[in-house]
Amino acid sequence: MFQSFIKSVGLAPLDSYVEPRLSIGNAVSDRGFSTGHFTVQVDEEARALIIKNSKGKTLWKSLHNIPFLSSSLGADQMSPMDYNDSLYKITEHDDKPTRLQTITRIAPKDDASVVVYGGLGTRIAPPTHLNYEFELKELSPHQLQFIVRITQRDPAMANYSRLFLTFESRKEEDFYGFGEQFAYSSLKGHKVPILIRERGHGCGGPQTSSFLSSARGFVEGYFSGDDGHCASYVSVPQFISTDKRCLFLETSEYASFNLIEPDRVTIRVDTRDGLVGRLIDGDSMLDLITEYTSYAGRMRPLPDWINQGVLAGIQGGSTKVRQIVTQLKNHGAPLAAVWIPDWCGQRLQPLSQSVALKRLWWHWENDPHTYPDWLELIDDMSKQDVRVLSYVNPLLVHKQDAKRDFFREASENGYLVKRKDQGVCMVQSGGLEAGLLDLTNDEARAWFKQVLIQQFWDTGVSGMMVDMGENLPYNNVELSSKQEPASYHNLYAETWQQLHLEAMQECDVKNQPVCFFRSGYTRSPQHLQLVWSGDHNVAWDQTDGLKSAITGMLSGGFSGFSLTHCDVGGFTTIEGLLPGASMARSRDLLYRWMELAAFTAVYRTQEGILPERNAQFYDDEETYAHFAHTAKLYASLAPYRKRYMEEAYEKGWPLMRHLVLYYPDDLTVRQIVFSQYLLGPYLMVAPTVSPSNAYVKVYFPRESGNTSWRHIWSGKYFEADGSYKVVETPLGQPAAFVKEPRQDDGLLNGLISFANNYYSSLSSSPKR
Repeated sequence: MFQSFIKSVGLAPLDSYVEPRLSIGNAVSDRGFSTGHFTVQVDEEARALIIKNSKGKTLWKSLHNIPFLSSSLGADQMSPMDYNDSLYKITEHDDKPTRLQTITRIAPKDDASVVVYGGLGTRIAPPTHLNYEFELKELSPHQLQFIVRITQRDPAMANYSRLFLTFESRKEEDFYGFGEQFAYSSLKGHKVPILIRERGHGCGGPQTSSFLSSARGFVEGYFSGDDGHCASYVSVPQFISTDKRCLFLETSEYASFNLIEPDRVTIRVDTRDGLVGRLIDGDSMLDLITEYTSYAGRMRPLPDWINQGVLAGIQGGSTKVRQIVTQLKNHGAPLAAVWIPDWCGQRLQPLSQSVALKRLWWHWENDPHTYPDWLELIDDMSKQDVRVLSYVNPLLVHKQDAKRDFFREASENGYLVKRKDQGVCMVQSGGLEAGLLDLTNDEARAWFKQVLIQQFWDTGVSGMMVDMGENLPYNNVELSSKQEPASYHNLYAETWQQLHLEAMQECDVKNQPVCFFRSGYTRSPQHLQLVWSGDHNVAWDQTDGLKSAITGMLSGGFSGFSLTHCDVGGFTTIEGLLPGASMARSRDLLYRWMELAAFTAVYRTQEGILPERNAQFYDDEETYAHFAHTAKLYASLAPYRKRYMEEAYEKGWPLMRHLVLYYPDDLTVRQIVFSQYLLGPYLMVAPTVSPSNAYVKVYFPRESGNTSWRHIWSGKYFEADGSYKVVETPLGQPAAFVKEPRQDDGLLNGLISFANNYYSSLSSSPKR
């Protein structure tokens, strides 16, 4: 605002009054150059660079007389919170941007590549120029790679270390993807920063800071841009649009995608000498996902055991675990496994005299007080056909009574990330300090793989929650590889996932294990079986609660994260210090979240960071009954889920699908955020996401022919006529619809049979 005022009164630097423009040399050919299946042309009349596919469709076009490449000075600020080094506030700084771009030549490099040559400058005077090459290289009939190289720079441009790529959009074009985005579905009209980090809810840490930072983050995100609302554990420089095009970067440096202006997209990358990315062409949005995941990789199908029952999250010791498992068996709940995050011991973090967060001891051995019989517990559960999953992250702490001091071993051997003064970097994670594994160190990776094998896989566990991956500080640290932390930050998550896959392969785990992760970057899917959507508030809201979990899971599907789930009931609880500052899980929220989980890849409960303040599935007879009912609902979908998990591996298509993948031209569908989705192609789900509601409004997109959607509980048919219908959702009957005529090859018969039997039993039961 101040800079605009300075410019308006004529006090700004002279360069700021130079209007951006694209200058095309007289000798530049205006004919199209073919790469095989794409055509690249500098159009003199349009004063633009244009890329078309083999059918003549324009896939990419620069704006009329506007530079499509530019650069700037300025150092971005990545400011971590005092109590959490992975919770960043991003402030971008752009000084003295280049405003002039020249195209001096366009020529083929070979049969598959075309190169555009030219310069960037702040003024016409030669001493203020950067020379560039913009190469367009066909990699396949549907993929065109773009490579920007800065080949020469005048001395005055020595410190320009950022590139912008700007191209045309339509105001009607909607953008999806960018990893997991939790507040928005289409990102049109927003600016999306690409940096793996904690989300802006102030997870953990001092209670007042947690509550206040959450409130402040909402206000700043709402009134001052999207930095907070677009924060994500899974952040990917990639989009798929309703204009049936996909674009992604192959670089790892911090980037942002500015989609605010309706006529353009501006990609901003912190890179000095160049950038690399790809443009993908396809006949449908699903085709684009298939093409994209040929690069990003595809998630492996889950084993049958986890598909046939639920994962019950339980903390508090062996005795409690055994008691709850017995109750679940008595209630007939299909139980695949118990997930025990506090197997390593609870670390209490006091907030007040009466409230303490239940954190974990990150020292990776069973706690002798709460789980003294850890190996026996795993064996006993196995005899009951119940598996055990545990928890791990890349942090290490010293614990007084530990049998083996992993922190000391790692510190003495140089396996931890260091500060630039050579001391161990103690990162802050929710108010607790810990050392962080240096995954660029080959010896550290080999050492921790042995820790995983000895402390986890050799004990007989069937998997684990593999937490974090976003903790590497953005600057002021030193890595073993001497890589810049700013460029490695986003890659840390990929390396962390690869390490776990290698450990499982090296010890040849035979029990079909499952690990689930929360952080990810572009090529993470190739290393993964399952992701979860991270730490949500125990609330209903759209920014951090139940609604945001749905939004995030659907968003990830556009970026190759095809198998995903969420903590049932949420995780983050606020209780204690500020009058009125209380947020605990209600029974209503727990029940509706259970219903949602039945229609995701995996059904897993979570006690939360303050278990005693939250409603739990094991509270009483009623909660056990609802848990068992929704668990059976989940299990009834096993054959259907299995088929579309296999499809996820074959094609990259997500199990949970936004309707826009099938109805991209339906403007109503484009505006759907969390209210409904498809599980596979033939089951529509509309979860109840508001408190005390017993109905939902469901949109049935228009289709030709006699297509309709059959309500699984009542059997009522809803015509696919492009209208909203009100559907009742009494507790235990989440809104779900099977597509008719049936095309699911009978895979939904189990679901329909379960729903029919349940609905009939209600009709025959005496009314209360």
